[in-house]
Amino acid sequence: MIMAANLRFQMTLFPYFLTLLLSIFSSVSESSQFCEAGIGYTQCGASPYSSSKILIKGGTVVNAHHQEIADVYVEDGIIAAVKPNIKVGDEVTVLDATGKFVMPGGIDPHTHLAMDVMVFETIDDFFSGQAAALAGGTTMHIDFVIPVQGSLSSGFEAYVEKAKKSCMDYGFHMVITKWDGTVSREMEIMVKEKGINSFKFFLAYKGALMVNDELLLEGLKKCKSLGALAMVHAENGDAVFEGQKRMIELGITGPEGHALSRPPVLEGEATARAIRLAGFVNTPLYIVHVMSIDAMDEIANARKAGSSFSSISADIGLVSGDHTTSDDL
Repeated sequence: MIMAANLRFQMTLFPYFLTLLLSIFSSVSESSQFCEAGIGYTQCGASPYSSSKILIKGGTVVNAHHQEIADVYVEDGIIAAVKPNIKVGDEVTVLDATGKFVMPGGIDPHTHLAMDVMVFETIDDFFSGQAAALAGGTTMHIDFVIPVQGSLSSGFEAYVEKAKKSCMDYGFHMVITKWDGTVSREMEIMVKEKGINSFKFFLAYKGALMVNDELLLEGLKKCKSLGALAMVHAENGDAVFEGQKRMIELGITGPEGHALSRPPVLEGEATARAIRLAGFVNTPLYIVHVMSIDAMDEIANARKAGSSFSSISADIGLVSGDHTTSDDL
């Protein structure tokens, strides 16, 4: 899924992305304003930029390898040409990008919009979160479907409903929270019929999303048989739970207690455990939001040994390390 997303990142350009990077609108807070700006496509009428042929003229085109002043010609949503002084007919919508940067939109592969966990729900839904992403140059994201009482199909349907207010492109990962024959069959349906080929296992959040090693092993085996990607949130959930109780006993209930309840050694342990279990099953592994040197060391050592997996760091972890206090948040 991530490789496919990167290919799309290189090859396609959508109307909302064009209008974003050319600064056609400055502030959006309601869906109707997206329609007026020509951004939304799920609930709006025809966009002012709904032409199948668009020329972005005279901007500084930025790619991974270089930048140049050039025109970008887009036809039916596909970039057909990037070169200076492209000549077009009157049927083509021309956008003047002089003095502006034109670049591929970013893809955020890890989001939690409208996510319900116990008694809480993340504050951003599929409209407000996507609107903020668009304002910063992100034009696609991949969210995590949370099963409903363990049911992947019910969770998928719930997230399809949540995503109806979307104003940008998106995809789904699927979280696995229990294991039985039904979940195993539903994983096949997700891969073969719903276009979801990445499954996440939480080793943290005891009593909510956390899975044990037995469930993780079953999930890893199923991912291998389906050719799907296994993903892991790697923290030792049992030890973190003990750390949380310790913080409460000490009266440390501010945001700083979050970091103090889960020292780096607990992420390192869970990262090492997940890597070794994936190696035992012989299936690739993707470790999400790596936050500590302990975890990074485990990943580096496994890569040197030839293990097949990816990881992504969390910027706040790299910036704040273990020194976050309430004054920093």
